[in-house]
Amino acid sequence: MKNLNKLSIFSLMSVLLLSSCETTDLDLTVNPNALSPENASADLFINNIQEDFAYFVNDMGDVGARLTRVRQLDGDRLYRDTYSPSSFSGEWASAYQGMLEDIRLMNILAADAGLTYYIGMGQVMEAYIMLTLVDFFGDVPYSEALLGSDNLNPAADSGQSIYTAAIGLLDSAISNFGSGGVSPQYDMFYGGDGDAWVKAANSIKKKAYINLGDYASYSSITNYISDNSDDFQFSWGTNAIQPDTRHPIYRYNYTNTGAGDYQSNWLMDRMMKGRNFVRDPRINYYFYRQVSVTPGKDGPADEVSLECSGPGYYIEPHRIAYGVYCNLPEGYWGRDHGNDEGIPPDGFKRALMGIYPAGGAYDDSSYNSLGLGDGQGGNGITPIISASFMHFMDAEVAALTGGDPTSSTLAGITASLNKVDDITGAPAMSSTDIDDYIKGFTSEWTFATTLDAKLELWAEEFLISSIGNGIEAYNSYRRNGYPKNLQPMVEPDPGPFPMSMWYPLNYAANNSNVTQKSDLTQRVFWNTNGPAVD
Repeated sequence: MKNLNKLSIFSLMSVLLLSSCETTDLDLTVNPNALSPENASADLFINNIQEDFAYFVNDMGDVGARLTRVRQLDGDRLYRDTYSPSSFSGEWASAYQGMLEDIRLMNILAADAGLTYYIGMGQVMEAYIMLTLVDFFGDVPYSEALLGSDNLNPAADSGQSIYTAAIGLLDSAISNFGSGGVSPQYDMFYGGDGDAWVKAANSIKKKAYINLGDYASYSSITNYISDNSDDFQFSWGTNAIQPDTRHPIYRYNYTNTGAGDYQSNWLMDRMMKGRNFVRDPRINYYFYRQVSVTPGKDGPADEVSLECSGPGYYIEPHRIAYGVYCNLPEGYWGRDHGNDEGIPPDGFKRALMGIYPAGGAYDDSSYNSLGLGDGQGGNGITPIISASFMHFMDAEVAALTGGDPTSSTLAGITASLNKVDDITGAPAMSSTDIDDYIKGFTSEWTFATTLDAKLELWAEEFLISSIGNGIEAYNSYRRNGYPKNLQPMVEPDPGPFPMSMWYPLNYAANNSNVTQKSDLTQRVFWNTNGPAVD
C-alpha cells in the first residue's frame, strides 16, 4: 500500500483560525498558539489539513452509513429528529474555520515557494469537502466565505455552481501534480506519488459527474482508481495517549467499559445469509462477536440484556413484512434500524466492529470480552475513494445507459473482497471462500432476470463494500432508491427519509442570509435522477 501510517509518526499542532461564518469580529488580539504565514510553514499547514480532512470524511461518512443501514441508526425513532441542527456544528466549523482557512493560508506560502504539489493536495481535499457539504446540506457559502470581517454573513452559493467550481479545482490540481513540484515530508495518503493523486482527483470528478447525471463526462475519464493499490484512504495509528491516533470507531468501541456502539442487524444479517447460501467471507473481518449465543435466538431469553429476546416482545407488522431481525443468532448482538430502547448492561456482549476498517479484532470464534488496546489497537483505515466504489459506480452508469452492469458489479465485489483480505493481522481468506461467494452471487444475479432485480443485488453489494465511509452509499441511495428492501425504521411512521440535513445551528442562527429548512425533504440540486426515497 502507498498509504502511510501517518498518525503514529508525529503529533500535529492545532490550528485555531477565524471564519467568515462568525458574526463577531474576534480578530482583535494575536493568538500566540495560532499558525499564520509569519510563523508557520507550508508543511505544518498541510499536515493539519490532512488530519482534519480524515476526521471530516470519517464523521460525514458515519452519517451516511447509519442512514443506509451499514451502521446502526440509534437515537430518535423519527427521521427528522435523528440528526438535529446541532449535530453538524463540529464538521461545519472544521470545514470552514479549519481546513478551508488553512488551505488559503498554506497557498500563500506554497505559491511563494513554488510548492505546486502542496497546492494540488489542498485543491483535491477542498473539492471533496465542498462536494460533500453540498451533498449533505444543499446550497452553502463558498464564494463569499472566508472573507473575515469583510463579510460576516456570507450568502450561500448554489449547489450547481459549487459543483462546477469543485471540478475546476480538480482540473487545476491535476495540472499542479504534473508540474513536477516536491511533495511534503508527510504526504499521508500517497507518500509523494503525484500520479496516484491524479487518479484520486479524476475519481472525485467521476463521483461528481454521476451525481450530475452527466454520464458522457463520467465515462470520458479513464485514468482513475480502479485497483486497490491506488485507493484514496487514510491510515490511523495505535497511540491512545494525546495525540490519540486511533480509528475513531475503535476508540468508541474498544474501551474499559465495553462497546459504546451497536452494529447494524441489517448488515450482519445480510452477510450471514450471503449469496445462494454461501456466507459472506468478509463478516469475520467486519465484526467481532464477544459472545457465542444470543438471548432468545439460540440461547435462553434475557430481557434485561436484550429486551427483544423475550417471547412476548411485540414486533410491529411493518417490520415483519420485511423480515424480523430483532436479535440474530450466533452472538451477532446488534440492533435494528432506529432502535432506541435504552442502554442495558451489554457493553461486553455487543458485537464489535472488527479488524476492517476500524483496526479492531478479527473474529476467530474465541468470544472474548474485548477492551482498550485489543485487536489491532485502532490501526484501521478510512476509505475515501476506493476501487470497489468506482467499479460499482461504473456498473450504475452502465445500467442507466443501456449497458451491461455485470462485469463492473463483479469487479466491485472482487475488489472489496481482496481489499479486506489484504488486511494485516488477520488470517487470509481462503480462495475457496472467495470463489464460492462470487459463484453464489453470480447465481443470484443470473436468476434476477429484470434490471430492477439486478439493481437490488448491485446496491446491496455496494452498501456492504462501503463500510468505513457511507458518503457514496448515501448519495447512491438518494440517486436511485436501491436497495428497496432495506430494513425499515422501528417506528411504523418515521416520516420521510432525509434527503438532506438541517443547516448547522450556529450557521443558521447567526447568519442573516440563512433560512433554516422546514423539514428534511428538501432535495439537493442533483437529486432528480432516480426514484424517490420518500
